[in-house]
Amino acid sequence: MHETALMQNMLAIVDKVIEGQQVKKVNSITLSVGKLSNALPDALTFAFEALTADTPLKGCKLILKELPAVAVCEACGADTILNDFPFSCPKCGGKFYTIVQGEDIYIESIDCELE
Repeated sequence: MHETALMQNMLAIVDKVIEGQQVKKVNSITLSVGKLSNALPDALTFAFEALTADTPLKGCKLILKELPAVAVCEACGADTILNDFPFSCPKCGGKFYTIVQGEDIYIESIDCELE
């Protein structure tokens, strides 16, 4: 279950961001999760709840936003949201493309209350 390792890394980043700040409470953390990231939302939520249970982040809300998979056709340069595979460009029918969005996971925002 690589979601636990991903969440541990995300929480370490959150800790670094709020370290030394006058943070009274972290209300929510918003993660953008690419459709092609191979991370299961339910597993991320489970890992978040387990890893924050006995920490200052207990009660913090995890908000997951799914990022669509976007590809650029190598033949004509058209940007397209990928829905189904195999993919062919709707503009020119090309079969070769570069994925430009949808494989990543990142912290979009951290909502905190300051002292």
